[in-house]
Amino acid sequence: MLKTQRFSSLFRHYAKYHGLRKDDLEYYFVNPLENEDTPESVQLQRADTIMVRKKRKPDPPKAAADDSEFFKDMKELMDDVDHMDAVFVIEPPDADNSSSSSDGDKQNNRQPTEIRAHKCVLTARGEYFRGLFREGTFTATNSGKVNVGREFSVDCICAMREFVYCNRISSIANFTVEQILELMNLSDRWILEDLKRLCEFELTTRMDFNNVAKMYCASEACAAPSLSKYCIEFIMDNLRELTANASFKKEMENYPELLFPVLNSVADKMPGPAHKKQRTAEPGSPVPSDS
Repeated sequence: MLKTQRFSSLFRHYAKYHGLRKDDLEYYFVNPLENEDTPESVQLQRADTIMVRKKRKPDPPKAAADDSEFFKDMKELMDDVDHMDAVFVIEPPDADNSSSSSDGDKQNNRQPTEIRAHKCVLTARGEYFRGLFREGTFTATNSGKVNVGREFSVDCICAMREFVYCNRISSIANFTVEQILELMNLSDRWILEDLKRLCEFELTTRMDFNNVAKMYCASEACAAPSLSKYCIEFIMDNLRELTANASFKKEMENYPELLFPVLNSVADKMPGPAHKKQRTAEPGSPVPSDS
C-alpha cells in the first residue's frame, strides 16, 4: 500500500474479503482511522499493526417522555373539578330494595350521583360523545349533562371514565364477572371499541363452566365476536365435562340460544358420510343400456 493512498480502499478490500459490511467495522492505529487518512498522515510504519473490530451499536435514545408520568397526569385530571364541563347523572337503585332503612336514609340514598368530566376528553375519545355534545344536532346537550338513569351503576361509569382518561383501568383485576359484563354493555352502547376489547380479554381470563353460557349470550348482545368465538372454543374443548356439569345445564336452561351455535360446531367437527365406490363393469361383461 502506498504511503499516500487513502485507507478507504483497504477498508473496502478487508470487509469484502471477510464478507462483512464496511460500515460495520472500525479501524484503529493509535486513534480511530478515517477513510481520508493515509499511512503517511498517521505515521504508519512497516511493522505496525492496524486493529479492526466491529462497531458498537449506539445506545438507544432515551424516551422523549415518560409514559408513567403521562398516565399519572391524566389520572390527576379526573380530579380537576374547576375545569370540568360535563356531568354523568346516575339515579340510585330502586328505593323498594331498601325498605328496612329509615326515612332519612332513604331520602339520602335516592339522591342521584354526579360524576364530572371534561367534554374535550370525552369527545376526543368517543364517537358517541362527539355526537352528543355537537352543537346544532337534535341530541345536543349544551349543558354537558348525560342522564344515565339506572341503566349503569356508579362503579361502571367511574371505570369507563378512568379508561377514557388513562386508556386503562387500574383496579380491573378486582372486578367481578358481572361488573365486566356491565362495562362491556356500556362500551357497546356508547361505542367505545377499545374498552370493549379490554372487557372481552378480561372475560376470557375468568371463563369457567358456571359462566360461559352467560358470557356467550352477552357477546352476541354486544357484538363481541372475539369473546363469542372463545366461548364456543371453550365449550368444544370441555364438552364432555360440561355435559355432566349441573351448573352448565342450568346456564343452558337460562340461555337456550347457545344451543344452536354449539350444535353447529359439533356438526362441523363430525366426519362426513363416506362416499360409495362406483361399481365398474368387468372386462367382457355387457354394458347396461339406458332403455
